[in-house]
Amino acid sequence: MTQALIDEDDRLNSADLRTIWRILTPEERVEAFHLLSRDDAEEFFLGLSAADLASLMRALPRNERRSWMRLLAPDDAADLVQHVPEDERDTLLGLLDDPTRKEVTALLAYKQDAAGGLMNPRYARLRPDMTVDEAIGYLRRQARTNLEVISYLYVIDDQQHLLGVVSFRELFGSPPERTVREVMRRDLVTVREDQDQEEVSKLFSENDLIAIPVIDAEGHMKGIVTVDDIVDVVQAEATEDIQKLGGMEALDEPYLDIATRWLILLCSLVRRVRFGGSCVLIRGAGAVPLFQKFLNRRFERVSLTLLGIVVNCITSRE
Repeated sequence: MTQALIDEDDRLNSADLRTIWRILTPEERVEAFHLLSRDDAEEFFLGLSAADLASLMRALPRNERRSWMRLLAPDDAADLVQHVPEDERDTLLGLLDDPTRKEVTALLAYKQDAAGGLMNPRYARLRPDMTVDEAIGYLRRQARTNLEVISYLYVIDDQQHLLGVVSFRELFGSPPERTVREVMRRDLVTVREDQDQEEVSKLFSENDLIAIPVIDAEGHMKGIVTVDDIVDVVQAEATEDIQKLGGMEALDEPYLDIATRWLILLCSLVRRVRFGGSCVLIRGAGAVPLFQKFLNRRFERVSLTLLGIVVNCITSRE
């Protein structure tokens, strides 16, 4: 890419990178990723699909992989590992700390389309005989361990059987001397660890929940599936089904996203490209040839016309 002239008001951010991500090569993705601030980079990284995470992780320098791998929740790390060749999986697992590696390895034993393959083993748990005051103090300590969701607090016994659930709001609104057993709800919506993801999706839709606990055949709690997890899965399945109905090869993202992205990029090029001697902003110089390749690949019949408009706008500085 061309030398970038980036000022404080026009610095590459996660939204900009997300706009052109699909048309960048793996090497260009790494280069652009390195231009983000650490905060933006973390936000962008955590928002990537499992396939994109795997691709980026494999392209990053080896000395950078550990910190990014350890940023992921266990279920996200497991999804990433499933998207790399088998001979590379042990290397990625070795980047995790011992407790997380054990959690991820356990998740990899489940089928990808089952609740166990979607769940996060980290959740807020309480003992039934705790007082509300004790539970709040315990919850504060748990919150430091990167819990997936703390809106729901799950009550389990010494054998890890799921007994009930209490919401964060209900707990804090209860008298401090009452026990968790007295304030918890026992009418639970749960899924089995081997339950199909389509059935899990239906439960979310019917019950308007943000998380559902996953249990085994004996009622032991294994983790939680969040609504974000299931939305990603359902969207991917729906997109693939529609593409197959149209007799087209399944793509990595919805057609509507692909169709709109080049329009967004076109507007971005016209709006953002600035000249400065022999150097231009990376979003102009870096994106023009990539934009041309993208158009040639996806919209061959109109690429020359659109590219001509872009060039005309840039040269005339309109």
